[in-house]
Amino acid sequence: MDDSFTRRDFLKLAGLLSLNLAAPQFLFRPGKSEHGTGANVLIVVFDAFSALHVSLYGYGRQTMPNLARIAEKGTVYHNHYANGPFTTPGTASLLTGTLPWTHRALDHGDEVADHMVEKSIFHAFNEYHCMAYSHNTLANTLLKQFLPAINDYTPQGRLFLGNDAVLHDLKDHDIAPLAWTQAIKQEEDGISYSLFMSRLYAFLNKDRFSAYEADFPRGLPNIYQDSYYILEHGIDWLQNLLTTAPQPFMGYFHYLPPHFPYKTRAEFYDQFYKDGFEPPEKPIHIFAPKRSEGRIEEYRRWYDEYILYVDAEFARLYRYMEQNGILENTWLVLTSDHGEMFERGITGHQAPPMFQPLVRIPLVIFAPGQESRVDIFEKTNAIDVLPTLLHNTGQAIPNWAEGDILPPYASLPADRPIVTLRGRGIETGQPIHKGSVMQIRDTYKISYIFGFESDLEGGELIELYNLEDDPEELDNLASTRPDIVTDMLAEIKPQLARTS
Repeated sequence: MDDSFTRRDFLKLAGLLSLNLAAPQFLFRPGKSEHGTGANVLIVVFDAFSALHVSLYGYGRQTMPNLARIAEKGTVYHNHYANGPFTTPGTASLLTGTLPWTHRALDHGDEVADHMVEKSIFHAFNEYHCMAYSHNTLANTLLKQFLPAINDYTPQGRLFLGNDAVLHDLKDHDIAPLAWTQAIKQEEDGISYSLFMSRLYAFLNKDRFSAYEADFPRGLPNIYQDSYYILEHGIDWLQNLLTTAPQPFMGYFHYLPPHFPYKTRAEFYDQFYKDGFEPPEKPIHIFAPKRSEGRIEEYRRWYDEYILYVDAEFARLYRYMEQNGILENTWLVLTSDHGEMFERGITGHQAPPMFQPLVRIPLVIFAPGQESRVDIFEKTNAIDVLPTLLHNTGQAIPNWAEGDILPPYASLPADRPIVTLRGRGIETGQPIHKGSVMQIRDTYKISYIFGFESDLEGGELIELYNLEDDPEELDNLASTRPDIVTDMLAEIKPQLARTS
């Protein structure tokens, strides 16, 4: 027997102690509830998680070998779409079961409209013990709107290393982090606005995080160049919570990896370095910033290696739930709020174009006691998750929900559209005059970018692709199929004109 105490052992113990989780978890079973007897629901979201980078969906790198194995006991959705291209609209649609032009959380840091504050998954599961946590500041903005319906809300900073999470409780998500960076932080080139404060802060952090350095060669995962966290801690904490939560529970847990910065664990560092993988060549897009393709491919590799980390930790959560009998009475959902781009000169998820890597996200649902895999190839979207989970647990589906019950639990309506939307700078009660919207109907996908007068002649850009014939979106049909463009925009534009 090897009695050595490894760095990984130290990390795990340190995480447990720092989160007050030192009690032996194997002694616990999920508690009984005064709320009812239905099956539990657990939604696990990994942020900026593109289906087109997941090996389960045919990606050329083996980014998720554990998920491929686990999915043999789940229902795999192969054409699942986010309803927003970044956190705010994507998360709001997942939590409310409504499209962005209905909930109106359209731009960075937006809240849902007043008429939506009592229309969320937490309100719909009103007889359940509802729990929620997110690493993501924008997701927490939304969760705080739904607090009256959440029995157990954990503040964002609870799973950070140290006490540097104060900024994430502020409403101003632009000025506050900028002020903090200028006053305290030292940039990578050594430049800082405050010579004294930045060096004092760096000195204090050096010892605080030194125990983790060897396990994260690119540095610790963080937010705003600060607020450091480790995914293992979040999974350990969730496992402990699941053993003690009253049943039935409905939990929403939203972790930041594999969101930028792409800082994977040591065992996955350089896993794909010089592996021979070559993505398809694609033309540089008009909205691409000035950045070299070499840097984009480096970011792609770092992102893929970060997904390996996500895969390992989700597998650990799944094994724990399986070994402790929690899966026997729990609907487990793995998904994301949006995807990520590494093509056409674009990285991340802030540029207006809505190509497939940005909008296609994973969805795997594990039913209680499920033993065999089911594959669903119909087009689905995030707003379908809420009505599906309500249906599967015997709860009433509210009339405000705009999604449909997913197969194999029900049949989808024929020829229904899939929609992803972001609005920019929209005042309350005003039409959506600037932004990006994507709609898929049948095999055609339209991307409509509008209100960008300073960037585009005429202020708009229309792209149309036949996803069946052209899955890489290389042949823009907008000029050759004006009939389809006209029909699809006739559906979209009245929704953009809405004021509530």
